[in-house]
Amino acid sequence: MIIFDPDGHPPAKCQAMLSSLIVPRPIAMISTVDDDGLVNVAPYSYFMPVTGSPPLVAVTVGGRRESAPEPKDTWRNAERTGEFVVNMTTDAMRDKIEVAAMEFPRDASELDVLGWHTMPSVKVGHPSIVESPAHLECRIHRVVDLGDEGVAYSTVHLVVAEVVCITIDDAVCSEDLRVDPHALAPVGRMTFPYFVRAGGDALFSQERVAYADYDRTGRHPAIDR
Repeated sequence: MIIFDPDGHPPAKCQAMLSSLIVPRPIAMISTVDDDGLVNVAPYSYFMPVTGSPPLVAVTVGGRRESAPEPKDTWRNAERTGEFVVNMTTDAMRDKIEVAAMEFPRDASELDVLGWHTMPSVKVGHPSIVESPAHLECRIHRVVDLGDEGVAYSTVHLVVAEVVCITIDDAVCSEDLRVDPHALAPVGRMTFPYFVRAGGDALFSQERVAYADYDRTGRHPAIDR
């Protein structure tokens, strides 16, 4: 058995180990715009739903750029406005995930290289990405600053945000608000440099049985085969 003691490793290695084991992770392709109207797009895979009332999501955003001790563009824009948009990352977008992840200069927009397009959001000031079929328009609910100040792979903002509007392409969602996972074809992050597409034979379903029914009948489809 291999024992990994975080006390014996630098922050980058500890984060790499967590990122390798806590998989697959959905990818929030976050879009924001700065004061000059320049659109910033960046993927974040430390991302999760939190609760339904109010509808909250959480994402961790690095506290500083890797190339310089200054805030990341996503955080700078989101902190200024209190808003951002999570565009769900899908198979159709997968070839450009790592392009979006590059640390572009502050005066450059990833859109110029990605070839993606924006459209106005419904309730927030930041735009949504047309190439994504689902967009979560978010307003910051709470921020928890974590890690050691100024240390790469340590300093982060844990951002809890309320989803104030969701726009979904009708190609992936029915009128009764059921999202088709096959049509959505989301992409998840695995250990670097791997990703996974949630679709095709990778998808499987299981019936959910209440314990009261199991206790009454003594049967469960996962056991009685």
